[in-house]
Amino acid sequence: MIKSIKRLHAKLIGTNADTPLQARIFHEVSVIAMIGLPLAILVNIVIKVPLANAALSAAWMVTAAMYINSRYFGRLRLSFIIFSTSTSVLMVLNYFINSGIHGPTLILFLLSLVFTLAVMPTRQYVFWMFINVGIVGGLLLVDYYNRGFVKVTYAKRSDLFLDTATTYICVVVCIGAVFSYLINSYQRERNNALAASLALKEANDSKTRLLSILSHDLRSPLNSIASFLETLHEYELSPDERRFLEKSLLNETKNTQVMLHNLLNWTKSQMDGGTSVNKRRLNLSEIVSTCLAVQQAAADIKTVTIGVNIDPSAELTADLDMLKLVIRNLINNAIKFTLPGGDIQIFSSNGLGYVRLHIMDNGVGIPAARQADLFKLNAASTYGTSNEKGVGLGLILCKEYTEMQKGKISFYSVPGNGTTFILEFPEDNSPVIAASRAGNGLYTGTRSASGT
Repeated sequence: MIKSIKRLHAKLIGTNADTPLQARIFHEVSVIAMIGLPLAILVNIVIKVPLANAALSAAWMVTAAMYINSRYFGRLRLSFIIFSTSTSVLMVLNYFINSGIHGPTLILFLLSLVFTLAVMPTRQYVFWMFINVGIVGGLLLVDYYNRGFVKVTYAKRSDLFLDTATTYICVVVCIGAVFSYLINSYQRERNNALAASLALKEANDSKTRLLSILSHDLRSPLNSIASFLETLHEYELSPDERRFLEKSLLNETKNTQVMLHNLLNWTKSQMDGGTSVNKRRLNLSEIVSTCLAVQQAAADIKTVTIGVNIDPSAELTADLDMLKLVIRNLINNAIKFTLPGGDIQIFSSNGLGYVRLHIMDNGVGIPAARQADLFKLNAASTYGTSNEKGVGLGLILCKEYTEMQKGKISFYSVPGNGTTFILEFPEDNSPVIAASRAGNGLYTGTRSASGT
């Protein structure tokens, strides 16, 4: 019942999304007037003021016409000007035919002023106040200097009190509706402004932290690369020394490349328009092999063994570039936080219409203090077991990209016992990616001990 009333109210008045505040106030008071004026006419019939009913009937017709003109034709300004002018004329007539200063007309003039100020632009306030005060002042002067010109039309004292009381109640209801809209609108806009301010502050803080991290972490690998190149250029090195330096240079370059690639992807995802999702049918084994080819050199340098056991027939529907980035970052993280000589296992499993990809390492795990903020931009760099640097954007991108594909990402880790990510994709055409990390190993199938 209440929902039906709210829907009807929204239909009559207009919604916040498609109707301006001033128009909603006008429609609200118009609807109240169209309901209240017939009641006032009934009161006038009881107290026997027939001429006042003529003015009230004319006011009802003007109100209904202007409400329709504003609500359904969108001409608020024209409607309100005609409404204000017409009701002012009718209230002047009502003053003379309904007992003048002894009647309730002056209360209606006050309502008219409140209503006008709520709807009209601020720059027109003085004009409309001058009009209202001028009309009321003129009526009072005419009534004062022409004693007996305005007759008291009430047959008995109780009629005066009844007319004044009902008029006052209608005025209170209308003013209450106006101020309710104004106060609610103010609170809503204030809350929106506070939310926008907090979001802007959070975004600026994130950008500030990011720039602070980049200023340090991009300078460091670039200095290392320059140092490697200077050593290769200026010194005579043995083949083994040269090979070691070249491998270190390659690894440092790839780490920097991953860092920049994540930064560019994250920046793109934050921009208007963002990153589009282009899903198609993909073979999971082929995608993992492609990602491993990029990360294998880093694993070899740390003597980290990567075992792979992917079902060759496992397929899913996903965005190729996003999926590669997610898997690549997870493998890179596993290598980064696995001690030299450690082990990483990558394998698939199925269940309830899902294809799962497990990326499990026996590295250092995730400290309990960092787990709550794992997918947030941290204020400091995270260093791997061989002092590898990163700006902390990899897991942020994993979360954002999986959610863009209607997926979820979570994790479980035991510090000191390693971490396992699980990417989970539905086998139908609306994939969901979820991730979790487990340090004690969740795989129940066969692992391959051979490196890839």
